Formats: sequence, structure tokens, C-alpha cells
Amino acid sequence: MKKNCLGIIIADRDYKRFINQNKILIKDLSKNFKKIYVINVLHLKLRQKRIKILNENFFPNNFEINNFYTSKEFLNFFRDKKFVALQYLAKNPDNFKIFYLIKKAEIKNIMIMNLGNFGNRQTIEWGNLKSFKVSEHFYKKGFYYIFRILTVLKIFPKIDLLFESNTEIIKSLNNGISRKIENFFPFFKITYFRKIIKINSVYFEFLKNKKKIKKKNYIIFVDTPINHPDRIERGDSASKKEIIFYYKKLNKVLSHISFTFKKKIIICLHPNNKKEIKYFKNFQISKKTTMEEIPNCEIAIFSLSSAVLNAVILNKKIINLESSHFGKYLNNFRKKYVDSLKLFSINIDKNINLNKKDCIKKMNYSINHYKNYINSKLCPDGNKPPNSKIIKIIKKKYF
Repeated sequence: MKKNCLGIIIADRDYKRFINQNKILIKDLSKNFKKIYVINVLHLKLRQKRIKILNENFFPNNFEINNFYTSKEFLNFFRDKKFVALQYLAKNPDNFKIFYLIKKAEIKNIMIMNLGNFGNRQTIEWGNLKSFKVSEHFYKKGFYYIFRILTVLKIFPKIDLLFESNTEIIKSLNNGISRKIENFFPFFKITYFRKIIKINSVYFEFLKNKKKIKKKNYIIFVDTPINHPDRIERGDSASKKEIIFYYKKLNKVLSHISFTFKKKIIICLHPNNKKEIKYFKNFQISKKTTMEEIPNCEIAIFSLSSAVLNAVILNKKIINLESSHFGKYLNNFRKKYVDSLKLFSINIDKNINLNKKDCIKKMNYSINHYKNYINSKLCPDGNKPPNSKIIKIIKKKYF
């Protein structure tokens, strides 16, 4: 008789980043299940050379790590298991063989999408095509519809459970073409997300300790590399000269903000941007993570980062920084948050002369617009902790 098992399917060389991004979920899974399998399919990807997997010991003790190198090895592992998996795989041809194997192994698939942020499109970005490395972009995005056809033909697996925090996305999926067709012809079973469940976002977890927060008299700046990988992919990277010019402007503006509010500014460096520490000689560099610093700050300064949502859910005063040096792609992303949250924004390319009372008035105006974003994308499920709900439903449905 096959035994019920829970696991995580990823294709990753370094576990540290994945664990940091899913720290609370991993901790809760560890407490609620006797054993969780980590299924690393990195070496089953197309175009992938064999490399060493890093930071396996970062997982809790009851997580069992499994690295697979052949299809036979993969399928043999699941022969005696009724396997339920949290799946974290991109839908490009590199993973097509893996999706076929997952379907053949009859694995139940779960996806958790509760970041509440703005993401990239799954399909080709025709409007921005001139700025891309075209062949690579087509490879990553151009096969999405082929992927969907293969799920309809039952060659690739569908997602049995989608946990989603964005009510706009839930509405869109429920009113999509495939859902409408299936409602008329139920026997087709073409809808990719078989069941969608509304949950709160990961940022809900920060509300648990809101009463314990002791607001401190400082400002934080959340640094984002202006040569972000998504920007580089679009062929829009900044030159070394431009980067230096940007940080000179940034330092000037941060000093002006610090002087205006009579508060020190602490820099939260991006994990992939540690080399930029040299540009912040006049400021204190935090030894904590951005998520640890946000709850206790008085004002949070962002250029563009999804971490802004932690500040939003805690009703923090926010200043957004705008600059032409971010390029078209990053500025478009930045503008989505500014428009949705009505954020107070400062253009660092211009000479500024801030008035404290005026700044506070604009930041408070923004705070009054957080509620809609919180209710529709961050906390649409009342006071229910997302991980508790996820675990409860998984246990009830599969165990």
C-alpha cells in the first residue's frame, strides 16, 4: 500500500535563498508533519550540467533532501508513495521533461501565491520586445501556450490546489476563458488551477507581533540594485559611470531627508548588492534584514522593492524615490506601487527642498490609501493565518 507523503519540488542550486524567502512556511510545515521531502530536480533540467548543491543543512532536521539525476531514479522514488508537492518550477522548456515525470508519477500539485506583489508576465512582452535579448526571452516566455496545451492534453500536470492572496487574480482566474468553457462542458477538465483558495499574504505574519513593536526614532532606506537581473535580461543595464552618478544623487537626497526630519538613516542593503556598501560611507549599515528593520522604523524609504508591502501592512510612513537611472523596466514596476498606494515620491534627479510638514501630510495621505491594497491583496481572508489554513486544508484533503 502506498504511503501519503508531503514534499517540495524545486530546481535550485543554493537552498539558502529559497529558505530565506519561505522561512515561516518551512518552520510551520516542520512542526505539523513528521517528515517533509525536498525534491530537487535541478539536474533533470534541459541544458543543465552537474553541479554541487549548496546549503542543504539549512533545512530543519525532519526535511529529507533528495537530488535526482535520471528519470528512472525519479520515478522509482515515487513508486511506493502517494505524493503531494508544493511546486516551485518555471514553465519553460528547460523543465518540460520534469513536468512530464511529475504527471507520470501521479504527484498532486500545490502552488502558493501569496506575496501580494506585482509580478512579471508569463507570456511574451511584445511591447518591450526591442529591449530584450530576444532569443532568450522567446525561450523563457514563448512556450507558455505550448505548456498549457500539454496540460489540457494531460501530458503535463495541472495545479490541484492554488492558494492565492490577490483577490483580483482570483476573480480573473474564475472568469477566464478555460473556466468558462469548463463550466459549459465539465467533462473537458481544461482549467489549469483545479481549485483556488483565498488566503492572506505572507505579510499577515508580521501583524502577529504588531503590539510588541516599539517604534524607534530612525529612518531606513531599502536599497535595490539598479542593475536588477530582470532589468539586465531586458538589455537595459546601467553603466558603471551611471551607477556612480546615481549613488551620488542618492546620498545627497538621503542626507537632505535626514536633515529635514532630524533623524538618522539606516541603510538596508539588498542581499545581492553587498558590494555597493562603498557608496554609503556617510550612513549606518544595518546588520539586520530589511524585514527585521521595517517594524521598528518611523519612515521607510524605497525605490522599488516588494518589501514595501511589509511597511504598508504596518501602516508605516513611506517615501518613494524616483530616478531615470532605474531605466524603463524598473521605473514601470516602481510606478505600479506608487499608483496603487498613492505613495509620496521624490525625484532624485531634480534639486529638492523638502518641507517637513508638507512631507508628513503627503505620507499620511498615502497611509489612508493602504486599506484597499491590504484588503484586496495582502489580507483578504480576515484574521486567518495563511500557513495554518494551508496546512489544515492539505491535511484534510490528502492525509
